[in-house]
Amino acid sequence: MSSFPKFSNTLLAVCALFTFPVFSAAAQHNHTSNQLASEESTIMVMNGYARATFAMAKTGAAYFMLHNQSDVDMVLTSVDVDATIADEAQIHTTEMQGDMMKMREMKEGVTVAANGMVSFESGGYHVMLLGLKKGLEEGSEVALTLTFDEQTTVYVVLPVKKDENQGHHHHH
Repeated sequence: MSSFPKFSNTLLAVCALFTFPVFSAAAQHNHTSNQLASEESTIMVMNGYARATFAMAKTGAAYFMLHNQSDVDMVLTSVDVDATIADEAQIHTTEMQGDMMKMREMKEGVTVAANGMVSFESGGYHVMLLGLKKGLEEGSEVALTLTFDEQTTVYVVLPVKKDENQGHHHHH
């Protein structure tokens, strides 16, 4: 009977090892804090939002922080938007060309270094929403699917908010 407590303690320790990652992954699915991680990926999307537009706008923008929690670089290769929101989503960057700010599509994607972060913000990387079905109204939501390295996908729902950055630029 003295070996039973040793066995049960070992079993408890082994079970704890296998259940901890499950609880951690589940804890990362916290939609109310606007953070989302996918069990099959180690990418976390934080502080995301889509900028509110005027009613007849045909373009919009989405911003967020990507945190790569893995030990390998990951490339955000594409973004898809729900067809009820817009026709297309593209990864863009803003660059100075001479004395003008210009946007360009990042067809090769954006690399998020191992254990690193990349900010998608006004004046830098951002997601352009093209062919809006209607303007993005404050308080509504925008669903995006982020695809990394052509295989890993992360689904995120971003709130639509007014941009606190008063100096934002107009898109296309």
